[in-house]
Amino acid sequence: MKCVKFKNAIAVLVIVAFAFSACKKEDIATPVAGAAPLTDSVPTADTALGSLEKVTVAGTYYISPLGSNLTGDGSLGNPWKTLYKATNNVGIAGSIIHVKAGTYTEANQCNLAPGVSIEGEGAATTIVRSVKTGDWSTFLSLESASDVNGNQSISNITFNGQYVSETNFKTWMGIWVSRRSNVVIRDCKIINFRDRGVIFDGNGVQNPLSDPGHYATGNKFYNNTILNSAQNNGQYGAGCLNIGGQSGMEIYGNTIIQNQRPNFKNGWPIKYWENGWLKGVKIYNNTLKKAYYQGTYPGENGDWDFAIELFNISGLEIANNKIQGSIDLNYNYKGAYNYSAWIHHNVLDHPTVNSKFESGIILEFATQSSIIEDNVINNSSTGIQFNTRGPGNSGGYTYPAPAGGYSALTNNIIRRNLFSNIYRGNGSGIGIFSEGTDDPYVNGLHIYNNTIVARAGDAPWWGIDFSSQPKGNCSNINIRNNIVNGFAGAWIVGSTGSTRITGMVLTHNDAFGNGNGNIPSWPAGNPASYTYSNNSAVNPLFLSATDFKLQAASPCINTGVNVGLLFTGIAPDKGYAETGQ
Repeated sequence: MKCVKFKNAIAVLVIVAFAFSACKKEDIATPVAGAAPLTDSVPTADTALGSLEKVTVAGTYYISPLGSNLTGDGSLGNPWKTLYKATNNVGIAGSIIHVKAGTYTEANQCNLAPGVSIEGEGAATTIVRSVKTGDWSTFLSLESASDVNGNQSISNITFNGQYVSETNFKTWMGIWVSRRSNVVIRDCKIINFRDRGVIFDGNGVQNPLSDPGHYATGNKFYNNTILNSAQNNGQYGAGCLNIGGQSGMEIYGNTIIQNQRPNFKNGWPIKYWENGWLKGVKIYNNTLKKAYYQGTYPGENGDWDFAIELFNISGLEIANNKIQGSIDLNYNYKGAYNYSAWIHHNVLDHPTVNSKFESGIILEFATQSSIIEDNVINNSSTGIQFNTRGPGNSGGYTYPAPAGGYSALTNNIIRRNLFSNIYRGNGSGIGIFSEGTDDPYVNGLHIYNNTIVARAGDAPWWGIDFSSQPKGNCSNINIRNNIVNGFAGAWIVGSTGSTRITGMVLTHNDAFGNGNGNIPSWPAGNPASYTYSNNSAVNPLFLSATDFKLQAASPCINTGVNVGLLFTGIAPDKGYAETGQ
């Protein structure tokens, strides 16, 4: 499930002609006899004095809708009129550009120097509208030619790119940060940009196929709102927030919604930039909404159901988010961290069931040491799926193949999750799907204490799906203390032709209301070195049809086995929630 991504350099051509003692810039209007005097309109007087009035000391400089680019000096009592004027003139590190409340109209790209911050008086009252047009146009650029310490922030402002429709729009990109560390964007509202709201590019390398070796550090994006700022044009899906080449970046407290455009035209809330390369990034306490998927098959018209799509990750944490749409992670290596991805305490939900296919958590190509725990995934066609390719398929990347190949799945843990209302015949609660080669490599998959419930009247065939591996090599699989309910075919299924599993422990699960008499389906025979014991097929007695915790009289209380998780009572409960009895 990959998307084509672009990178277009934005070139700025400045022509300066010297004739005698006169200096003329390309964008300066020259007065002629009989013409009206110069005013504060854009882009005449806004640019005329910019390069000649650079400030020489750090301080706080002001702009106001009532200010003047001709006579203002940037002081509180005599402010400038536009952000373009201020960013042109203020380049001393430690300075602040203070944007007073009001509405501003800007026609030019603003280039913010390292060490200079921009602050407004609140996103509700400080509004900057960009009328800059042109393909790949950017409103606010924080771009450096080499890695620098930005040590700056942007806060308390609304930036509006004025996208109205596919034929009525202005600026393509909102804020572009390139090769700077310690940049903070907070308490802003970024709305209506055609292509992308915000880009954080930490390495400045175009689509690197191996680790670039340097990363931006200390960047933060929090308490912001991004709306209607990511397109899908059929060739690629862009992100409202795009991140690449980041180490330790924090993204939290944001609301990012991309559902305002026609079917197949909405991009993703969060997406990788320049093939990702992300280390120790944390995404937490956000609300993310992707438009309901409308395709009849995945990838139709270049669209997917992704709310988060990231490439080349290690040490990624995704926690405590409310998400409409899926999480899609590719090339997941733990590196120097304890996990490639730790995904926990998220709610992935669609308030109403989509008749089309919707995914939960997707892990593509290799995945090492992921931990997926304490999540709720509701009204989804699949809960968690591993999408592998052939062991020699690197996706075009040049790093060495790990043991088991470029799609090896090693030491992954799935525990204490609730998968509720899983729907459609081709869905499943948890599954491994080999795309075209039927040969996944699995060494260490631990599925403990999950509750997996099919949607009544629209149940998938399989609860846990191992049917895509007749040529695979799978071992060390433990499935214990789970409750699986209501699947049409069987609660767990293997491949036809050849099972290709060695070393499976399948104990202390409760399978109720499933097909195949509530027993596993192994069409090609049981796995080798197979332990199957202490499983039940009894009504777990959920609290209700929408609350899947256990009643006090449930036969699943105190009947599990100790797998190293905390429990109360004589033994663990089965399912995702300990009752404490």
